[in-house]
Amino acid sequence: MQNSKKELKKAAQCLQDNAQELLRRRQARKRFTDYCEYVAPDEPPAEHHVILCDAYQDVIDGRNDRLLVFMPPGSAKSTYSTVRGPAYYLGKYPGRSVICGSYSADLSELFGKKCRSLILSDEHSRLFPDAPISDDTRAKGEWETRLGGGYKSCGVDGSITGRRGDLLIIDDPVKGRKEADSETVKETAWQWFKSDFLSRGKPGYAVIVIQTRWVEDDISGRILPEDWDGESGDFEGFDGKTWKVISLQAEAEEGKNDPLGREAGAWLWPEWFTPEYWEQTKAAQTAGDMRNWAALYQQTPSPEGGTYFQREWFEFYDDLPENLNRYITHDDAVTEEAEGEDPDYTEIADWGVDPQDNIYAVNWYSAQESSDYWIDALLDMVDISQAYVAVGESGVIRRAVEPHLIKRMQDRKIYTRLEWLPTIGDKFARARNFQALASMGKVRFPRTDWARRVIDQLVRFPGARYDDCVDTCGLIGRAIHQTWAAREPEKKKTIPITQQKTIAELMQLDRPVKKRRQRI
Repeated sequence: MQNSKKELKKAAQCLQDNAQELLRRRQARKRFTDYCEYVAPDEPPAEHHVILCDAYQDVIDGRNDRLLVFMPPGSAKSTYSTVRGPAYYLGKYPGRSVICGSYSADLSELFGKKCRSLILSDEHSRLFPDAPISDDTRAKGEWETRLGGGYKSCGVDGSITGRRGDLLIIDDPVKGRKEADSETVKETAWQWFKSDFLSRGKPGYAVIVIQTRWVEDDISGRILPEDWDGESGDFEGFDGKTWKVISLQAEAEEGKNDPLGREAGAWLWPEWFTPEYWEQTKAAQTAGDMRNWAALYQQTPSPEGGTYFQREWFEFYDDLPENLNRYITHDDAVTEEAEGEDPDYTEIADWGVDPQDNIYAVNWYSAQESSDYWIDALLDMVDISQAYVAVGESGVIRRAVEPHLIKRMQDRKIYTRLEWLPTIGDKFARARNFQALASMGKVRFPRTDWARRVIDQLVRFPGARYDDCVDTCGLIGRAIHQTWAAREPEKKKTIPITQQKTIAELMQLDRPVKKRRQRI
């Protein structure tokens, strides 16, 4: 009798456990957050993981098809977005395909290997028994499901010809700070993203981008509007579509629309990272350079106070001094703005140098126009300022515009000496002299909107989307040794009346002269 009761109790408990297990499986198939808890029961999702999972769920269920994810290192964004996310997606839709890109094929293949291992796990198989991986294709970077779906990994600028995807994921498109600062790397990644990666999408495809924001003109920065400033929410992208942004800072700041609703100063994931850890990390990352902390941990590549240029270095003037020697510097672009394109700006600056070698920004021209337009703007500025010289940078653009510039000078009879400086080093090297002058407090700007725009770009360098103003300022810094400081007009000497000679003394001084004349 006693044994029967135990057996009945055990059977009842077994039925209850089975019912709970079936409920957990049903919930795990239905909701991505529950799936993550099911396949990794020892790693319960934190609050920010739930937000990420919910946004991922909207993509999987077709309510949203564009998602950008910015989170600090160590926040497990890749685990949820690039490993568990594709596994869940292919479990629900085994006939669909995923393409995952990263800065290198090796890293992308590693994500593919982890995703494949998860799909082959017992936990995943219990949830989606009808979506196994085909025995014929089990390579870590490329494999297929038995129902025609699959996974393809690739590196940025790598070939994905012949494959198309329903879900396109980019995780970490830039290796690190050095690569992020390279104009070539940034442009190559962007062109690959537009031309190769997005072109591999099937009708109705979705895109998810997960990355560290090293610079403002990275892939995500070029997707988002120019005035995006670290906020979370929905924004219109370069393609006219609505992109949902999840931007989580390690340390919450005011005005950033924090998805977690944290107060300013609150740390991320306190259950895992202690306040002491965050404080030590911040101290290490801000030692001598705020950029690492701002980019890696705060999702704002350009710290407010500046890195290469400090905002406090620049002074303002109300009245332009007299006796300035004037100079023009110009950073030229030859492509005008067009739909779907975002070319560089042509920046033309009018500078004045005073007797103390202080540099005054007097006037400024900025436009995304072809040379037909900005050459006349440059000559207008020369005509007004009567500049001694116009300084540009030699190279391909010089060869393209110099003949036209000289012809327009002759047509309009507005002349100045043209000086072309060689292209040397990188942008940092070319801006070094101007940086030194600014740090000494020798660069002054008027209180105008254009001046504030120029200073903002200087302060945001090298993380800013545009840096053409930096190039223009760098030219005056490099050419400064060729300029002449303005001369102060000679002042007439005034002799106090007590020191002036009397009439008799003046007559006495004049007598020897008269005697000499008489002898002659």
